Amino acid sequence: MIAPMRFLVALCLLVSALLFAAANDNTRVGQNFIETARREFQKGNFADARSALDQFEKAGQPTVDSYDLRGCIDMEQGNLNEAGKAFAAAHNANSSIFTPRLHAGDLFFRQKQYAEARGAYETLWKETNILISKERLRYGILLTYLGEKDEAAAKETFEQITFPTESPAYYYAQAAWAFAHGKQRDAEKWLKSAAKVYDATTTSWFARPLYDFGWIKSKPLPTTN
Repeated sequence: MIAPMRFLVALCLLVSALLFAAANDNTRVGQNFIETARREFQKGNFADARSALDQFEKAGQPTVDSYDLRGCIDMEQGNLNEAGKAFAAAHNANSSIFTPRLHAGDLFFRQKQYAEARGAYETLWKETNILISKERLRYGILLTYLGEKDEAAAKETFEQITFPTESPAYYYAQAAWAFAHGKQRDAEKWLKSAAKVYDATTTSWFARPLYDFGWIKSKPLPTTN
């Protein structure tokens, strides 16, 4: 009896090991797909990014990251209703994750719904204790006031973004303020100063509103950060 029992135990252990290995392989495959999707998105290859994302979701269940990335792809391609649905799905999957909620605010901004964008940013600002996130959000709030041409509120917010900041917020706030007041040369100097400190992947989120306002001509690379 002992030998058969040992055989059965060994067989169970082997099957468990094989199942564990297969699950890990599926996880690795899925992660490879979403990493590929993110890289292609950041290069502006939206069709390839979407294809890789589809493969990721076929390999397993959609995740907060995949919903958020899909929303970013849709937003960049102008599919704004679909982007909203994707960000909402990410929020429903985990309402505490910062990035999809930030991107939901960005979507409002792209639609020139500045009050709604500001509401999203202000809610996040109150809920986070992370300094770099607060800097981004205050900058976003500033841009919504500039979009509404609310000089008094914009000035009050602008003065709260003080040097130094951990993010490019200070440089880009200075540039945005200069652009909004017809001082293009000063604005460009601030952007050049930012470029000496931060790389393009770090500044792209800050630069995008300036592009949307027509203040800069080069479209920043897409970002999920």
